[in-house]
Amino acid sequence: MSLHEWFGDREVLLTGVTSEVGRILLEKVLRTFPELKVHAVLRSRFGYSKDDRVKKIFASPGYERLRQKDPNAISRVKALEGNILYEGLGLSKQDKATLRKVSVVLHAAGPHDYVLDFCQELPNLRAVAAASNLFRYRGQISETILNEKVPDVPLAIVRFPIIGPVCKEPMPGYVEILKGPTALMVGAGYAFGHSDCQAELIPADLAGNTLIAAAWERGLRSKSDKPSVYNATTIGCTWDDLIQQGYKWNQKFAYPTFSYRGMTLNAMLHWWVIFFIEWLPSVICDTVLSLFGAKQRIVAEHVRVRNALRSLESVASKPWSVERNHVNRLQKRLSPEDQETFPLVADIDVESYVLCAAAASRKYCVDETSIKIVRVFTRILLSLIFVALSYILLIFFKP
Repeated sequence: MSLHEWFGDREVLLTGVTSEVGRILLEKVLRTFPELKVHAVLRSRFGYSKDDRVKKIFASPGYERLRQKDPNAISRVKALEGNILYEGLGLSKQDKATLRKVSVVLHAAGPHDYVLDFCQELPNLRAVAAASNLFRYRGQISETILNEKVPDVPLAIVRFPIIGPVCKEPMPGYVEILKGPTALMVGAGYAFGHSDCQAELIPADLAGNTLIAAAWERGLRSKSDKPSVYNATTIGCTWDDLIQQGYKWNQKFAYPTFSYRGMTLNAMLHWWVIFFIEWLPSVICDTVLSLFGAKQRIVAEHVRVRNALRSLESVASKPWSVERNHVNRLQKRLSPEDQETFPLVADIDVESYVLCAAAASRKYCVDETSIKIVRVFTRILLSLIFVALSYILLIFFKP
């Protein structure tokens, strides 16, 4: 049975819907399976109710394609007030009763202990696909259960490397929140790591596809079979490849920070560049803005980028030995139609990938006013440095 046929009109429980992968996953299953229904577990937060948060997701640019194809797709999503960190997911008895027809669970983010425990209460469950962090493990990372206790459920564990901007869907390079990989690709700051190591990064849309395909494969087998484990694929290039491609597009899609683009394993050099080339100019720029009564914004942007790049450090600072045979076999099990709709191992043009990510981050993550401020201040700063150097040369080489 093909993946399209197997999912059909099933009812799916989705967790982590507000995460990077969860948002992409929700859009993909609604757009691809027009009869499918989704129960999304999330909590009210930041003054938004659970329903408001779902509506906010549907109003985002990434859902434009779905809105055009199926304007009423949101009617197939039922938001449930809950928390995956609570026993029973913090769901009410009434909400639990609505989940009796759920046959697939897609757990897209966060710890999975309580989620897997709760899955044992679902009478019609056929498959659970749970996202996990690849970098929890050390040494050779095989595609087997590694010191993990799992309950008796039809489980597929998908271990992900770092999640990057999407490759193709819902639109090439789409990204709404600046995170480590995007900050590196657009040259927003200097990173710490080994640039010649393979970039342990997977586009968010391929991550979502892998969860969907893993659930399908597990659902075809007996419920009593052992859990399936998949170490998700990467984009097949080094960190330096991403940096070098970013150089090409930085002038057209500049990020509003003072930065020296690149990556190093030299801790002293890393600190020096951050302090003198990134942080100090940002402070001076904000000070000047403050003197003129304008809003200070560049230091905040610098901090945002540094926090994003910090998430890369433990991963990019060393090579990883990862077995990926299962995910390659899973790709081959898909029908030609399903392989086209749900690619798991993609032949990615790195140049196009970085270009699209840079363009998307410029459109959705950047304040244009900040870009203008950084450009003007950079010109002024370079002019002052040139004048100072010229003056010093005149003093030392005065005829």
